[in-house]
Order: sequence, then structure tokens, then C-alpha cells
Amino acid sequence: MFEGAFSGLGNFGASLVLAIPLMLAGLGIALAFRSGIFNIGAEGQLYLGAMAATYFGARYHDLPFIIHLPLALAASCAAGALWALIPGYLKVRRGFNEVITTILLNYIGVHFVNYAVNSFLKDPATYAPQSPPVAATARLPKLLPGTELNAGLFLGLLAAGILFVIIYKTDWGYQLRAVGSNPEAARTAGMNADRTLIGAMIVSGSLAGLAGAVQILGYQYILLQDFSPNTGYDAIAVALLGKLNPLGTVMAAIFFGALRNGANTMQILTGIPVTIVYVIQAIIILCVLGFTRLKLNFIRFSQPREVDF
Repeated sequence: MFEGAFSGLGNFGASLVLAIPLMLAGLGIALAFRSGIFNIGAEGQLYLGAMAATYFGARYHDLPFIIHLPLALAASCAAGALWALIPGYLKVRRGFNEVITTILLNYIGVHFVNYAVNSFLKDPATYAPQSPPVAATARLPKLLPGTELNAGLFLGLLAAGILFVIIYKTDWGYQLRAVGSNPEAARTAGMNADRTLIGAMIVSGSLAGLAGAVQILGYQYILLQDFSPNTGYDAIAVALLGKLNPLGTVMAAIFFGALRNGANTMQILTGIPVTIVYVIQAIIILCVLGFTRLKLNFIRFSQPREVDF
């Protein structure tokens, strides 16, 4: 598995390619979780972002690169943000449970994209359920010759750096962490918790939508049915393993990307099924959560207690 993930520039580049969408979606989930709202809807937001990027990337062929690529990326962010705004609004204004609404919207989003590639977004030149290829002017530049590694990696690292500054160095980041820790105390202190939660969901959804865009504009170039199964759900594990820290999320995404790529090579060479990766991921997450729980218990019991006489 290690050899398949890191041996040579080709394998290392493939591991990073698989890590990029996990990185972007994981960063969005980490931000939402930090604010105290549980965005489980990255899967649907990712699919809607990919569809928007495909639509603008394949529809216009006469735009210059400097306009076409940013337009497709911006469309993906907007689509993901709008899809995340729905459960955010329902949570804040109507008190709906965001876990339930985001999961339901995942199904709607994925099936709507599958419908799109069979209808209005279908390539008329083929019978297969797929979109037309995106124009060359909407494709992310390659970073390593002979690999699919693209400039989406820079987008992920840039997003991580910006989120780190926002969360730990700005007033809004302080409010976000305060609302996530104790929303009632934050409201008492004069913070607008509702606006903070909706803002966190919008940013979270835009990053998930961008994760879908980098898959289409970075190396797939066409939108297919179920083009990225479970990436949005795996990004939840990435965010948790990164302890909701932007830098930790980047490292966790690279680790999970290496696991995925190494597992493919392992299956070819040894016959061990690639699904073993999901078992490894589950064990890692359980260990991280268990260690965190033990740490919290240790802190609680180590604090001096008041004795009543």
C-alpha cells in the first residue's frame, strides 16, 4: 500500500489528486463543525458544484482562460453555497435538525445531477449518460508532467491558509468558535449566532462545491453519473481526523488520498479488496475519538473538586 501511494512522482501525484477534493470538502466541514452546525451535506454540495462547473466549463468555448476558469470555479462555489444555505436557513429560522436536512439534500443533489447527465446536460454526441467535455480554457493547469496533479492543490492549500487566519486571527473567527462552544453564552455577549451559523454553512458549502469542480476541471473533464461516490462523506472523517483544524485537515486529506491510491495498487498486486481502506479509516476515526474522550475525562477528573462541610 505504501509503495503504491508514494513510490515515484506518478504515484505520489495520484495520491495528491485523490486528496484534493477531500481537502476542500474537509475544510468546509471543519469550519461548519467549529461553529456548532453539523454539515453532513458535503456530498450533495460537491455534486451540485461539479454540475455548475461542468455547465459553465462546457457551454462556453470562446472565453479566454483568465475569465473562463474563474467563472467555472465561482459557479461551483455558488452552487455549493446555495445548496448549503437551505439547511442552514431551516436550522436557524425553523429549528430543523441540520443532520436530517443535509442528508436528505444529499440524495436530492446526487440524483438531480444523475438526471442532468441523462437530460439537459447530456452530450448529444454519445449515447452514454455523460456531459460534453469542458473546454480547454476551463481546465486547471497540470503541475507534474505525466500525472493528473493539477492546480487544484494550490486551491486547497490556499483555502486552508485563509481559513486558518479567519478562524484564529479575526473577529468573525472568534465569534464562530464562541458560538460553536456555547451559543447561548455567545448570544448573551451580544454576538449574532444565527448570522454566524448561516455564514459558516455558506462558506462550508462553497468549499464542498469547489471540491466537485476540481475533480471535473482538474482531470475528469466530463460529468458522469455517480462520478465521486462517498467523497463528501469521507471528508467528514478527514475533518474529524484533522481535529477540525485547517492544517490538520490538509494532512488528514493527504493521508486518506494516499490510502485510496495505495489500496488500488494493493488490490492489483495482492488481490486484497480496496474496501479494506474503509475499515482502516473507521479504525483510525474510532481511535481518535476514543483518545479525545479519554483526554476530556482525564482533564475533568484531574480538576480539584469543592468539598462541602
